[in-house]
Amino acid sequence: MEDEEGNPWYKQAEREERINYGIAGAHVVMPFQCERCWMQVLEGRAPRVGDELLVACIRRVNLDAMTGQSKNTIKQHVNRMRRVLTFNEKYGKTPSFVPRGPLPTKDLVGMGTALDMIIYSLEAEGRNEKFVQFDTLRQIRSSATKNYDSSPQGVLEGTCFSKGTSKVRVSECPTQSEFFGVFLNGLEYRMGVTSKANLPVSIRVIVELLNRVKRDASSMEDDMEADQLYKFGAFVAVCTAGSLRGCEGFLADLSGLISNIGRGKNGVIPDKLKDDFDEDVAESLPHVVITLLGRVKSETNEDTHQLAVANTTRSGIEVRWWIEKLIEICRAEGRRSGPAFATSDGKLAPSSEFNAMLHKYLEEIQVQTTLIEDKIVVRESFGISRTFRKTAEARAARAGIPTKLQDKMNRWRSVENADGKKPRLVMRDLYAGVLAQMPTTWRYSYAL
Repeated sequence: MEDEEGNPWYKQAEREERINYGIAGAHVVMPFQCERCWMQVLEGRAPRVGDELLVACIRRVNLDAMTGQSKNTIKQHVNRMRRVLTFNEKYGKTPSFVPRGPLPTKDLVGMGTALDMIIYSLEAEGRNEKFVQFDTLRQIRSSATKNYDSSPQGVLEGTCFSKGTSKVRVSECPTQSEFFGVFLNGLEYRMGVTSKANLPVSIRVIVELLNRVKRDASSMEDDMEADQLYKFGAFVAVCTAGSLRGCEGFLADLSGLISNIGRGKNGVIPDKLKDDFDEDVAESLPHVVITLLGRVKSETNEDTHQLAVANTTRSGIEVRWWIEKLIEICRAEGRRSGPAFATSDGKLAPSSEFNAMLHKYLEEIQVQTTLIEDKIVVRESFGISRTFRKTAEARAARAGIPTKLQDKMNRWRSVENADGKKPRLVMRDLYAGVLAQMPTTWRYSYAL
């Protein structure tokens, strides 16, 4: 591990010792077997010439399993057992500790799957780095567990204890063993995590980007290219004002947008607006309804979601103008339903195109203004996936929006009641719920 200037971390030597050396006595607190024994269990034979890499992988799994436990905890257990054995010898008592062998001649702790993960890490290439990430390797465990659960033995173990929606099942699946759990802990510690999550931009960058998109689109001779830019601009405005991830922005429903576009158009902000205003005040505020239709992460059905956001934010994002322009273009294409962000033939717009447009404009802004630092690599740092969501969160925090309200805004996906079920509502009934949520959604978006 190194810092930004390439200097070794001051605890690097200690870290390397922990991940590359075993711990004396660890075999008394974990089901340890040497490489030769594991070869006999897994392959039914002793190691031979050509098995050097596989033997090294077995050793790596054993070391990761030791790394996954606290070194001090292991030493404390070992020292405590030694003292007990010393006293047993003094008093002539037979030790109560369970003998360390022989262990079963069957893989009951998931060594085989652990080896699959280690080998995969050596052979596969990652998207962000030359090597795959820990989260990718962890998926191998999930696949192995599903394979076991659907096997004849797994089916026989299908009985579970349940209370409400919680379930507990007794299983002999090797990848659910305690050994495998500490191996995963050690593997994650050794590999670490290289994250390249999307970063936020300042709200001034969003405003500048939208102004540039509007300027370029209005000066284009090719109507199709202009329409594509307008759609992109609307996408940016909707995702930012609604604090949406990119995948959620593509759920915008054209029919819902058209049906609700008249609501809140001529609204007025009163001189003294209370934080917790009622539905009557909400309906009189200048707002526009964003309608999403589809399956959202963590939900099981395709549902309609509506968010009422401010027509124009404090920073000058003209959310209503962009949505009205989007509707105008879609109508000109002969579309009144389906995904709002779509091609002229109604197919969902490719996210890669919107991502490319975002990078193009952000690079222009970086070169021509001081809004984005020169050291930032735009194509690695920003993307439609989460940049708009994180931008909205950062702006809301800076504007003094309470944390509780921010959390409510970003939990619009879940509607909780006593039964833990989401009510199924028709479109006309949803608007009443939209108004009830406006003390959260409108205040949040207006502050941007």
